[in-house]
Parts: sequence; structure tokens; C-alpha cells
Amino acid sequence: MGNKLPTPPLHSTHDENLEEAASNSSVSTDSEDSATDSSDEVDLEAEGEEASLLTNGPAYYNMFLGLEKEEDECVNPNVKKRRGAKGVVYYNGEQGQPVVVPPTRSVWYGMYVEHPQLDSPRFHKRFRRRFRMPYQAYKDHLEELKESPHFERWKEGKTDCVGRPAAPLALLLLTALRYLSRGWTFDDLSEATAISEEVIRVFFHRYIEFGSTTLFQKYVLAPTTLEHAKQQGNEYTMAGLAGAVGSMDATHVLCHKVEHKLRQSHLGFKLNGTARTYNLVCNHRRRILSTTTGHPARWNDKTIVKFDSFVMGLYNGDNVANVPFELYEYNERQEVTKREYRGAWLLTDNGYHKWSTTVPPYKSTTSRREIRFSEWLESMRKDVECTFGILKGRWRILKTGITIQSVADANKIWKTCCALHNMLLEVDGLDEKWQDGVPSHWEGDGGNHDATDVRFAISRINNPGRTRNYDPSAMGPGNDRDTDVPPVESIQMLPHRQPATL
Repeated sequence: MGNKLPTPPLHSTHDENLEEAASNSSVSTDSEDSATDSSDEVDLEAEGEEASLLTNGPAYYNMFLGLEKEEDECVNPNVKKRRGAKGVVYYNGEQGQPVVVPPTRSVWYGMYVEHPQLDSPRFHKRFRRRFRMPYQAYKDHLEELKESPHFERWKEGKTDCVGRPAAPLALLLLTALRYLSRGWTFDDLSEATAISEEVIRVFFHRYIEFGSTTLFQKYVLAPTTLEHAKQQGNEYTMAGLAGAVGSMDATHVLCHKVEHKLRQSHLGFKLNGTARTYNLVCNHRRRILSTTTGHPARWNDKTIVKFDSFVMGLYNGDNVANVPFELYEYNERQEVTKREYRGAWLLTDNGYHKWSTTVPPYKSTTSRREIRFSEWLESMRKDVECTFGILKGRWRILKTGITIQSVADANKIWKTCCALHNMLLEVDGLDEKWQDGVPSHWEGDGGNHDATDVRFAISRINNPGRTRNYDPSAMGPGNDRDTDVPPVESIQMLPHRQPATL
């Protein structure tokens, strides 16, 4: 048996009329008549109680139990109830009650937004280390966000659903940069900024949408004109690789929460987990010229490169097809002559197609000239490997792995990091074209060379047999000679030992 609600008292208009009628009626002295009247009264009371319950229902019980609200406290049932304001960080007030800390009183807001120590070199050094960009670049980037329609809900003067001022956009930008640069969680950022985890999550998705579209189209630009192609290939022309505009390779980025149906295709052979592969083209100054969206880690380079519009444009002759460059060749009389070509090509490894626009080093050769060319090409092709290292070192989320479930959002994170990488190259002044190169330690007194002499590496291209006239190991020349090794025929081979019998 369940618990029963108590029977409410009889307090209806029908009951009052019965009582009045009973008082005006004559009272019989007969006991039998008295008992009959009593039974009739109980029946009438029961009828009045049942009628009241059928008429009022639960409201009648609420009135009896004291749960019915006053008339001025009644809430319109058609109005949607909203959750009250809740805080993230609290402190104890004067009376010991918890007081909510607003974002404008958080530690980050005071240190980086309201009272930054702009006169302190230590502040600028720490800000660059913590958020991966100079403070002035952060302020300029913040102005870009204020002008973008992606962040309309967080602009100054806006309020949230409960009427509170919206979270400061300057503080939300810091959370996005910290999430990308150090791989923090949204919960960690909420604790540091006093902004709810959900607001930070919504903003971050808006930010990578902005970064993968607006920022990416602004800073990641593939060469399309003759002048732009010559500017990107300036250092390769200086190094004797005329016609090259960049180096290309692919890298893997861990994605920890790939959907189960995509898991097998995202299990590659380089990382111990699900990952996405991205093809990238950069120049010698580590500026990213082109990149693809992510593909399953099990795909190889030959498959992924077909999804790179810039590389396929070079192969089909649609991009920078009229770039002239000269190469040295031998004629029929074995004389060195110049021959003009048109187009552009990329430095790659041997994992790509053997196209005229993708030049890898020689895989196996015994020619000293071909070996030297391969070494020289590999020394320049490492630019793309250095770019991968800078990307994953600066934006640690690419190194530790992306924890967002959607692979589309993982692609947005990759493109946003590439756009920020190029933006910081411009901020630091590292995107300018090299004029005379950077002097090496071994030029001049360091290597006993004349400072006006032709560089050793470049001069060795014309004379592969030239040897170095300095000892980089500082240990002196060795005594090994080819003649010191005895011929194979003179080596006495030991007789084969038979296994012992038991």
C-alpha cells in the first residue's frame, strides 16, 4: 500500500448550504430518526468532498497542504524557465557566503588585459612563451576578431541569456591561443578565466572556423603569378636549384577521438594511434604555401598529393606555367650549355610520383655527381621537415594530439595553426626575401677561407672531387687508407664448426 494523502476538510459551498439547511430543520426526538439523519449527513459530506476533488483536483490538495502559492507569486506556465546565473570561481564574502568571481576580476584579465606590464621585458618574454605571439601582435589579432561577424555575440555591450555582460573577447582569445599552444582542456581554461567551460568551447569552435577560412585565405597563399613564384623560389635559385618554388612532404597528427567506423583507416604505421595526414608545401623561409585538408593516416604520399590543388596545378600546367629558368646541360660535344625551361617544380622525397614537377634525390647511384646532387637537394628539402617541427613545437596540440571528436574540426585546427604560423613569420620579419644569405661560421677565419671566396658548398657542385681544407672535428686526419684493408681473397675463413652430438 502506498502512502495516502490526508483527507482534506469539508470546505465547499455545497457543504455550507447543507449545514444551514440542517440547522433550520426540526430535530426529531426519536433515536431512529436521529441515526438516519446522521447517516444522511455523512453521505452528503462524502458527496461534497468528491465533488470538490473532481472540480479542483491537485489544486485542492495543494491548498490543504499549504503548497499553493500566493496570487502574486504565480508563474505563467507559457513562459520558458531559464537557468539562473551560475559562477565558475567563488570566494567567501564578509558574512561567509559564496560570492561569484566575474571574468573581469580573474587573474588572466588583470595580468594580460587590464594591467599588462608593457614596460617590463620579462612580461613580453613570458607572454610570447605562454601564448606564442608578441603582445602587440595579440592586440592586432584581437582587432581582427572584433571586426569579424563570427564573434558578434561577444562584442562589447552584448549580454548573455540571463542578462549578464558577455565574456570579454580579449580573454576568450587568450583561451583559444592557450588551447592550441599548450593543449590545455576547456576545464583548465575555465578555472583560469572564470568563464564557463561551455562558453569557451563554443568560442573555440567559432575561432577555428574563423581561422580556417578568413585567416587561412589571408596568410596561406600559393604562388599564382610570375613575380610571386620568383619571390618564393629566390633562395632555391641562389642555391643552384633554379625553377624550384618549394619543398613538399606529409605529416601525421594524432586524433584521439576518431569515430569507430573510421578507426581502421586512421591507424597508420608511424604513430601508435588514430591520426590524420596533411600534405604541405613551403619555401626556404618556412612559409607555408599550400596544404591539404586531413586524410586517413593509412593513405600514402602518392594518394594524398592528388588532393593538393596547388601541386596538381603545377602538374597539369595550370599554375605558374610561364616561369622561365635556365639549367646547365651537356651538348653532343660534351660542352656545358644553358637551356631555358618554363614552369616550376618542387623538392620531394622518393615517396611521391616520378613527375617532372616533383624532383626527388637519386635513390641508388654510383655517380659522384648524382650523389652530390642528391645530397644538395636533400639539404634544401629539409625545409619542410623544419616547418613541421616549428608547427608542432609552437602549437603543441598538433604534437600531443587533438581530442575533438569531429575530423572536420581537426582539419580546421590544422589550417588555423598554419595561418597563425605564417602570420607570426610576418610579425617577426622572417618572411622577407634573402638578399645575400646568412654567413656561415666556416666562412672567413672559422674555416681558413677567404671571406670573398666562393662558398665551399656551391663551388663543390662544379668540382665534386674537391676536398675540405679544414677539420671540423678538431681531431686531426685519420690514418685509414683504402690500401690498409686487405683484399677479400686473402682473408682466411674459419672452418665451419659442426654442432656437437649428444
